[in-house]
Amino acid sequence: MAQAVTRVSTGQPDVVHVLPDKMGGVHTICRRLVAHRGPDALPQRVVLTRNRWSRDVRAAEPLPVERCDVVEDCAPAENLYAAWRRLRPLLDGPGALVSNDLIELAAVAAFQTDRAVFQILHGDIDYYYDLAVRHDADVDVYIAYSERMHRRLRERLPHRADAILLLRTGVEIGSQRTPVRGPLRVLFSGRIERDQKGVFDLPVIDAQLRRRDVQVAWTIQGDGPDLTALRAAWQNPGVRWTGGRSGRDAVAELPHHDVYVMPSRWEGLPSALLEACAAGLVPVVSRVSGLDEVVRDGDTGFCCDVGDTVAFAAAIARLAANPEMVDRVGAAGRERIAARWNIATNAAHYQREFARWREWRRPRPARRTVPYGSRLDRPWLPNTLVRTIRRFTWARPA
Repeated sequence: MAQAVTRVSTGQPDVVHVLPDKMGGVHTICRRLVAHRGPDALPQRVVLTRNRWSRDVRAAEPLPVERCDVVEDCAPAENLYAAWRRLRPLLDGPGALVSNDLIELAAVAAFQTDRAVFQILHGDIDYYYDLAVRHDADVDVYIAYSERMHRRLRERLPHRADAILLLRTGVEIGSQRTPVRGPLRVLFSGRIERDQKGVFDLPVIDAQLRRRDVQVAWTIQGDGPDLTALRAAWQNPGVRWTGGRSGRDAVAELPHHDVYVMPSRWEGLPSALLEACAAGLVPVVSRVSGLDEVVRDGDTGFCCDVGDTVAFAAAIARLAANPEMVDRVGAAGRERIAARWNIATNAAHYQREFARWREWRRPRPARRTVPYGSRLDRPWLPNTLVRTIRRFTWARPA
């Protein structure tokens, strides 16, 4: 098990980002924020948290920071305090702590920190709102990067309204789609994950297009826990599977496509969608929070009800029959991204707030009751004892 036992603070303020060690939007957002931070930003570190039982695919692309550490845990099989103690030394020192998930907020509640704590919400779902409310005493600043998340969090925490910021993320505005003759080129790019991304709608959409005699060329780019099952379910040998790619390679693939399909069940505001629109692809997406801030139905793309594979197929078929529409809608989407989600501009807004960490830091209660765990999760119980007991009472994930 990876151990974090050495304190790394030099006494100089810096920004430490804590995030799960897995491929996906959180990793991508962090990478862009630190890559575009500018010469005047505080030094940046990353701590990757890794659960031993997770099925998620790890992010292969390194983060451009001064230091990166990994902290592993095997919760819930071990005493949660043991996992939090491994993380604690990496959070010491002055500056900003950027939280993206649960474990670092639990560590702050258990042990305190001198840092100002910034929590970024990554989805319009109860998990993130509940986490924000539960750690009201621990979080100094909340960051929402979609308008709906910003509004809903202010409704949940009206007394913290001044500390709930709307800060958009963004992407690089790079190469534009190159039109070619032939079948419409359709892309899905993202984590291959059933519950959130709705990827098992893709073979159903494809089957409906074939029944309409609409010829499209599919590319599925990405990796994830359900990749093998999706390939087994999709009976079309013409589908091109590229696997997981670095951010640079994934973006380089975009101009060779015409349409980006995202049948998600829920989202925050996915970087993959912003990248596709920035390259001039036409998005055909679910009508869910975040996506509808980017995609104006019929103007910069097409929105379909969640799970409505017939509507997805109809939108793609319409585009396949109208190359001029693909050009027009794609150009409008690229213009919208350049105006509102340009990372060269938006990363500076994040770094400006991180640099104000002293102003944002609030007094915290001397003692906190950590809202997690059972009677076995106590700071004074030996981890070896807890793991031995749970060995006989906890079913390990398959």
